[in-house]
Amino acid sequence: MKVLIAGGGTGGHVYPALAIVEELRRRDQLLLVQWIGKKNSLEEKICAQNGIPFRSIPILGWPRKGYISKLITLSALAISIIRSYQVIRRFQPQVVIGVGGYASFPPVWCAQKLGIPTVLHEQNSKMGLANKMLAKNADKIFLSFPLIETPDDEEKATNENSKYILTGNPVRLSFINPPSKEIAREKLGLKQDLFTVLFMGGSQGARVINQNVKEILNAMEPFEFQIIWLTGKGDYEQYQEYTSTSKTILKIFPYSDDMATLMASADLIVSRAGASTLAEITAMGKPSILIPYPYATDNHQEFNARMIQSAGAGDVILESELNPTILLEKIRNYIGNPKILEDKSQNAKNLGKPLAGEVIAEEILKHLFGQPQKSYIQ
Repeated sequence: MKVLIAGGGTGGHVYPALAIVEELRRRDQLLLVQWIGKKNSLEEKICAQNGIPFRSIPILGWPRKGYISKLITLSALAISIIRSYQVIRRFQPQVVIGVGGYASFPPVWCAQKLGIPTVLHEQNSKMGLANKMLAKNADKIFLSFPLIETPDDEEKATNENSKYILTGNPVRLSFINPPSKEIAREKLGLKQDLFTVLFMGGSQGARVINQNVKEILNAMEPFEFQIIWLTGKGDYEQYQEYTSTSKTILKIFPYSDDMATLMASADLIVSRAGASTLAEITAMGKPSILIPYPYATDNHQEFNARMIQSAGAGDVILESELNPTILLEKIRNYIGNPKILEDKSQNAKNLGKPLAGEVIAEEILKHLFGQPQKSYIQ
């Protein structure tokens, strides 16, 4: 089978796509995959690491103002459509999977015009612009959360025969079968019996989280808990020196390609609230303190975080209310109350949909080849 993946931009788009590819490859060892995305992007890096052929397009995000900027963007869109058409004609995929981000629009649009089956994956409860524009002509639309609104008024996501299918957000196999906490801590050089907090800000890092971690390092008691800290590449150099001066065991990374090991070692995760990150956290049954990115499109990170909170799987601190005192107090509440930690861990696990990638792979095969659909209990 030949599959073309379209889109990317952030880990929230890229990693679910990689999870879908993993599940399709489990079912077809001769699977051929190509990926179309932006040059020098996260998706290009991930494709190189996973042996997936990558083709770049010069697509740009739509500018909010400026006549010249809009002309340049339209020119880039035209070139991106032409290049996507050329790749599709050469590769001849049997299905094109759009995973969101503006780089997904030209390839999926071309495939729809050529009569090639297309499926979309939407990570958030409000559709992104690219998926919204492509939804009407898509064959299947896989949802991580129930949609607040559907772009196609003729078909609602609640209809039994709808092309909208609530699957959850796919996670990679490493999150479905992670290492044990003991093995993960040994690999990272952490103490086995010390409460462990993982701080992370998504694939790009989060400066506000980093600033609060720095203050917590000064305020905490010696060896009160140990810390894994993902700073993001931009902030790594200024914080790496804290490893030698910290009051506790501190492991600092700019970024990690083995997030399953980092999460497996943690008792508690402090993070942004991107849909892909939350899918990984819940698949592993980890309680979390979530700090939604306030400038996310349609405020979708706060919607995501509130869902986790309402399920009793974590806490939410808005960035406008965040300070080191509040964050340290919430961490200490987990350390001092093992029952709260246990309950929220179980609630997170109950919320997770680790079989989402399997469901999507089976639905794609069923649509293309009429293979019988498996039954899944999630």
